[in-house]
Amino acid sequence: MYKIVILLVLIFISKIANSSNYELELYMHVIAQKSIIFPDKNKYIQLSGTANWTDTDGDYGVINCLATITTNHAGDTADLDANCEAKNYKNEKFWINLSRTSNMNAGVGITTYLYGDGKYEKYTGKKCAYAVKHFEDKMFYKQQCKK
Repeated sequence: MYKIVILLVLIFISKIANSSNYELELYMHVIAQKSIIFPDKNKYIQLSGTANWTDTDGDYGVINCLATITTNHAGDTADLDANCEAKNYKNEKFWINLSRTSNMNAGVGITTYLYGDGKYEKYTGKKCAYAVKHFEDKMFYKQQCKK
């Protein structure tokens, strides 16, 4: 009995602690990629991807992104600029920009909410931190915003 009460208290405290943050997670699959390699071995990459997402409000949906990435000749630093259109299961949409300069396979950056309708209208103009990690043609993304 005491274990159940302690578990319920921990869950309640966890919910209160996370109520001041909005988190979004997505799992993207790169569906197309083209690149140009310059004589100095720098690389320019264009890619598109699609993903499923969930958030801390219990919402879920799909997102489509187009991105450009420029890497240095060593291939370990990347400048990313991506724009994405997402919608939830109620067909409410938001549009975001992702930017970062970091390691090609993992890093942190800034998400900017460009537009939103329905419940996402309140996020327009908001900037949030995100972390990303790549594996093969997949990307794992987690974003956190202050509400």
